[in-house]
Amino acid sequence: MLKILSLLSPGHFLLLTIVSLLALLTGLGLLGAAAFLITKAALAPPLYTLTIGITAVRACGIGRAVFRYGERYLTHESAFNLLTHLRLRLYDIACQKINQPKKKLPQGTMLQQLLSGAETVQNFFLRGLMPPLVTLLASLLLVLLLWPHINAWSLLILLVWGCQLLPVAAAPHISQERESLYRGALLDYSQGQRELVTAGSLALAINRLDKSGTQWQSKLQQEQQTLYRTDLALGLLRTAGYTLLASALIPAIGVTLDGITFAVCLLLLLTLFTEFAPLPAAARQFRLAQNALHGLAPPAKADAPDVNITENGHLLAVHNLAFAYPQSVPLFTGLDFAIVPGGHTAIIGDSGSGKTTLALLLAGLWPPTAGSIYYGQHTPADLIAAIPQGCWLFAASIRANFEHLYPDITEAAIHDNLQTAQLSQVVQKLPQGIDTPLGENACCLSGGERNRLQAALLLASPAPVLLFDEPTAGLDKSTADKLLNAIIDKSTLTGQTVIVITHDLPQLHRFSQVINLSPT
Repeated sequence: MLKILSLLSPGHFLLLTIVSLLALLTGLGLLGAAAFLITKAALAPPLYTLTIGITAVRACGIGRAVFRYGERYLTHESAFNLLTHLRLRLYDIACQKINQPKKKLPQGTMLQQLLSGAETVQNFFLRGLMPPLVTLLASLLLVLLLWPHINAWSLLILLVWGCQLLPVAAAPHISQERESLYRGALLDYSQGQRELVTAGSLALAINRLDKSGTQWQSKLQQEQQTLYRTDLALGLLRTAGYTLLASALIPAIGVTLDGITFAVCLLLLLTLFTEFAPLPAAARQFRLAQNALHGLAPPAKADAPDVNITENGHLLAVHNLAFAYPQSVPLFTGLDFAIVPGGHTAIIGDSGSGKTTLALLLAGLWPPTAGSIYYGQHTPADLIAAIPQGCWLFAASIRANFEHLYPDITEAAIHDNLQTAQLSQVVQKLPQGIDTPLGENACCLSGGERNRLQAALLLASPAPVLLFDEPTAGLDKSTADKLLNAIIDKSTLTGQTVIVITHDLPQLHRFSQVINLSPT
């Protein structure tokens, strides 16, 4: 939970809290000012004495609308930022769970749990955190306001507030086990109907499916009934608390309170207790977010290999690396190598030997089945820039593709990288040069031109390691040779390290290290 809170800067969190509190206080002030105005007007005073009440009603009404809008804006902005963070994490978690056969769930069930968990956590700020926090601050202010009149009785406000949060400790939540069993049975039935008919087990499978669905619905109804009973009890508690506080205020009339102030206090209490009504749902949302975070925990980091990166001067080291898709033979096992700064490494091998898979592992996009990849003090995202095969290209233009990745890139830098990628002549033939619309996924370019554009985009990266995945695919030998030579020459000038997945064996002499994944 602290990691979610850390996604907001202290300043942003403070601003969100202040705006939310002001939205609540102006709402309280609106009804308090209205109570003052009505009770004061009932005494038929001179009209000018009502000016303050009229002004307060208008100010609080406008302020409530403004601060409520600001609260919604800030909380939704926080929710979208959190959703972005979660989406970037979901792929890593899914890959890790898929490659853990002992803990493997059906993929549909696993993805459904991940996505529903992400949606739950997304609403944490808006529905789970801010309502309890803001109502607590407002309750403390009202306790201070009422203390001179009813003393310790005012603490009853905090007691009622705390009771509304009981679902945090005792919130029933829908049984994921029952739901998973039902989804699994439904998937088995839908995908295996022909086999069930052949085996004469169709009726038995339908009965199992009905039984699983009935059990899930029964559990769901029981938990819903528990929620209704809890909400009813807490609603009665709010009513009882308000009644006791109102009764405690009555003896203060004529002593520390006049009739108008008494009416204002009653309406403020009523409004605050109305704001308590959503707190049980917020408490349940808080608990659900906590539960969802267990399934969205970041992948465990691999152990460091038996190599001292700092002393040996390696950028990254691979130790006893292995990878296998679920229920498949390993693509490779026991892989050991290190990448040195400024070196050039080629990854070669037969089709299906795992070249692209190794690239995805090195880039940190997939976790290994066994072994480890050590990046020193860096993260994969900081150390390695990679554009795997099949990556989507933006339809707008070549310039737009560069600027999406590098907002501050200059036009001269764009042309320099296009020239290195052997695309200058292609660009010159385009009607509007680098501003020519490329169509969906750059459909106006050929396969080889798309590969070269991806190479140009990668060349513009300042990352210490550039990982190219088949940059020469679809190119004739002459262009392929020029492209590989240009990539190596430029990286030598910039001091960057290059890893290239390639089938162009005649160019291997340009690489200081060759990793052959083909079986020997």
